[in-house]
Amino acid sequence: MAPFSKPEAVLKQAEGLVSVGQSHAALQSLIELFASKRFRASPLTSLEPIMLRFVELCVDMRRGRAAKEGLMTYKNIAQNTSVGSIEVVIQRFVQLADRKVEEAQEKADKVNASAAAATTVDVDDLEASETPESILLGAVSGDQSKDRTDRALVTPWLKFLWESYRTALETLKNNARLETIYQVCKTFIIYGSHTDVARSKSPSKPSVSASSSNARSSSAVCARLSAYTSP
Repeated sequence: MAPFSKPEAVLKQAEGLVSVGQSHAALQSLIELFASKRFRASPLTSLEPIMLRFVELCVDMRRGRAAKEGLMTYKNIAQNTSVGSIEVVIQRFVQLADRKVEEAQEKADKVNASAAAATTVDVDDLEASETPESILLGAVSGDQSKDRTDRALVTPWLKFLWESYRTALETLKNNARLETIYQVCKTFIIYGSHTDVARSKSPSKPSVSASSSNARSSSAVCARLSAYTSP
């Protein structure tokens, strides 16, 4: 990437790469941009759209480490002038990761439903085609198949989601101006409850109201994490 490239030009180039199926190259071009002095000196109005696209690409490719490094860079740039922009990017990052879990679960449910339909026994032919022993074994096999499907499709995204929440906390901590949204995110990790989030809100910081409102879509995250990460 040429050193004189403007952030807007790099974003346009990245979009072009994505459109021709080169998402990895698009992400790399944005990562390289973060290291340039021009990026750090650019106005936040130009940088926020780049960060939003960056976290989308990181989530699509499950690039957790790249996301963390990029978010920390953006925090260092924006924390003294616009914590609201950091909140917007963090919220988008976590929401995208949560959506991937939902999509993976829906896909797993469809696969399991198709498998169950394929093994359904015609009641009229039950005595001729199946024995009680084979039916019982089939039920056990079906449960095992469902478990394998869930772990193959859903668990990787749940792990990424958990990593995303940890990244969000790492990015938000150690800054008094980000303390409230930090507590909101931490509360979701611990409780996953809108009631607890509401209690944690500070009335003196109205921007957090929008933050918690946008975060409500993730209220079931911890329940899913618990279901898939418990031994």
